[in-house]
Amino acid sequence: MASNRSTYTLGNAHGALKAATFKQARRIFPTSFAASGMVLRVGLLLLVMSLAMPLCSVAQNKKPRKTLREILLSADSLRLLLRQSADKGHMLQWGDSLVMEEVRKSNMSEKKKQKFMARYAKRRMKLERYDKLLFRGDSLLAANYRKVKYDTAYITRPDARWTVKFNGNLSGAHMETRAKTEDATNRTRLLAEFRGTLSMAVAYRGLGLSLAVNPAKLVGKSKDYELNLNSYSNRYGFDVVYLASKTYHGHQEMGGERIDIDRGQVSQKALNLNFYYAFNHRRFSFPAAFSQSYIQRRSAGSWMVGASFDGSKTTLGNTTIRLNEFAVGAGYGYNLVARPHWLFHLSALPTLTVYSHDYTKQTQPQNASDEDAEPTTERTNMKYHFPSAIVTCRGAVVYSWRNKFMGARAIYNYSVAGDDDHLQVMRNKWRVRAFFGFRF
Repeated sequence: MASNRSTYTLGNAHGALKAATFKQARRIFPTSFAASGMVLRVGLLLLVMSLAMPLCSVAQNKKPRKTLREILLSADSLRLLLRQSADKGHMLQWGDSLVMEEVRKSNMSEKKKQKFMARYAKRRMKLERYDKLLFRGDSLLAANYRKVKYDTAYITRPDARWTVKFNGNLSGAHMETRAKTEDATNRTRLLAEFRGTLSMAVAYRGLGLSLAVNPAKLVGKSKDYELNLNSYSNRYGFDVVYLASKTYHGHQEMGGERIDIDRGQVSQKALNLNFYYAFNHRRFSFPAAFSQSYIQRRSAGSWMVGASFDGSKTTLGNTTIRLNEFAVGAGYGYNLVARPHWLFHLSALPTLTVYSHDYTKQTQPQNASDEDAEPTTERTNMKYHFPSAIVTCRGAVVYSWRNKFMGARAIYNYSVAGDDDHLQVMRNKWRVRAFFGFRF
């Protein structure tokens, strides 16, 4: 009996201890909160697993990104494919193999593939006809491109067919007039705002096309118009520049009084043309420095003869100045090859005016007392005074490596016309171009 009683007491004590512990735990961690926390953790775990599984499958199926080296190798393989197709007279059909491969990999049904191939066969017949015409034209260009009329120890042609250039251009102009009268000397100084353009040029076997964009003109901040056309060969070349500007500003000095000229009060239209002929064209190359269609291998220079034309119409208030100057002259140019990669060019071509047709027009306002009277215009011819000249200076620096090149070039034009005892007009215009290009 004693033993049973002691066992019962111990059992009751153990049960009482468990009950007390459970109650204490419920007071510290309520059952509702514990259950809700467990459900929340299980839900978050399932959500993360459901999101991770598709991402893992996408990561497994996603193709690895190509490195820059792989992209360049792919582009070079396409270039070689295009060149091989052009050599065979299939310039427009060079992508046939690529199209066929894409059609083969596609999920189109056989019926759709047959329809596609039937339409593609008709287009291919047209491409074959066009390819024949292009191949004839390309053969003529290739024959002219590879014709050797120069000393290959000094000049050579690039082996590549295509040349792509990116250019940044900056230009400006300045004009000054001096007019003498019995009383005093009047001076006018005008400066045009700088004009910046971005352009891209593409050339095939020396025959190129360029497109330029003026950012200021696109946003409406400039209304100027400038057209540049140039052609350079080893023997001869020319520059043509047409400018229509209303951005001149400056000041006028009359009898010791200074009058400011704001933008928009002066308008000018100008045409400038320069032509050169190089005697040592077998060893000296202008395009090596300016169009990169040749490569100067050794230093050489050449005497040149040339001609220039400078025409302009400038309007300031009721006064108009017309200039028409034609000049001929001679100069010298030199290409310095410094080490294998550097080329420096400097040339000057001064020309003296042999024909001029310059005059000024001044329009008098209508007489207020006579409404029927018309405005009167007085025209005065400008006297020729020696030396009246047009000077053209050029400079360039080119750095070449592998199939790429970069550099800068500049052209400066200066002209003076008229008589300093009556009326003299001096104008200068400059253009600077920085470029980067590659051949393939």
